[in-house]
Amino acid sequence: MNSMTPGRQSRLLPTAAALSALAVITFSSAALGQQAGQKPGQKPADKAANSDWDIRLGGGGLVRPEYEGSDEYKVSALPVLMVNYRDMVFLHGTTLGANALTLQGPNPGDKLQVGPLVRYRFGRDQDDSDDLRGMGDIDGAVELGGFISYSTGPWSAGLTLFRDVSDAHDGMTAELSAGHRMQLGPKLMLRSEISTTWADDNYMQAYYGVTGVQSARSGMRQYQAESGFQDAGITFDLDYLLTENWSITGRVGYKRMLGDAADSPLVADRGSEDQFSTGLYITYKF
Repeated sequence: MNSMTPGRQSRLLPTAAALSALAVITFSSAALGQQAGQKPGQKPADKAANSDWDIRLGGGGLVRPEYEGSDEYKVSALPVLMVNYRDMVFLHGTTLGANALTLQGPNPGDKLQVGPLVRYRFGRDQDDSDDLRGMGDIDGAVELGGFISYSTGPWSAGLTLFRDVSDAHDGMTAELSAGHRMQLGPKLMLRSEISTTWADDNYMQAYYGVTGVQSARSGMRQYQAESGFQDAGITFDLDYLLTENWSITGRVGYKRMLGDAADSPLVADRGSEDQFSTGLYITYKF
């Protein structure tokens, strides 16, 4: 008799919901066009020209894996905080940065920006998932880095680098991304972005390796994770302007674990290479 346990059903329901939402947004993207994701330091597309400040606050909920590589999902709060001052200093969530250099291109809207970044990366608690028991906790990290981004018309691309300076994971990561944007109507906007993340030995071992002590405590095989590409993914954000100040956004995303991250016992034995997320949030623009 072929039956599915309640536990397994609880794992598949969020994935099915995310897949359904992803299919809807993907169809909309093909039929109507896309709007690019915002790069570090880039002003929101509808920022008023006579305002030095752009401040947006909001919140919502996000369905995502219990940890990177997990096949079980949880619902998390999704706070939204975006501050931009004169296209010079910006705060996006837990990332603070500055546009130290801005070069205008030959065409209107062409722009190259370079600057420093500082970010707080949340850690990982072994109580976040039963699959993490015995792995110990990874502390939250303070990371320093920088970015370079280029935008032309509806297209954008960027590279960000971060290095842990707080002895949490002692690693370095680099993310390469590209996006496209389009206004679908007076109140509707679609943003999409593809990205991939590379990580060094220290980061990969901290998040995906299994030491001898961790193996004895968790029951997983020992595993040494080395540097390489950690993942590649795509996200879609569909924004709807409710009023002049209020907007609502639906988000779906898919990420594929790669290399030593995908081969880790946390992913290959207890999790999944396929990572889905979906969420909904509301923001207010001051």
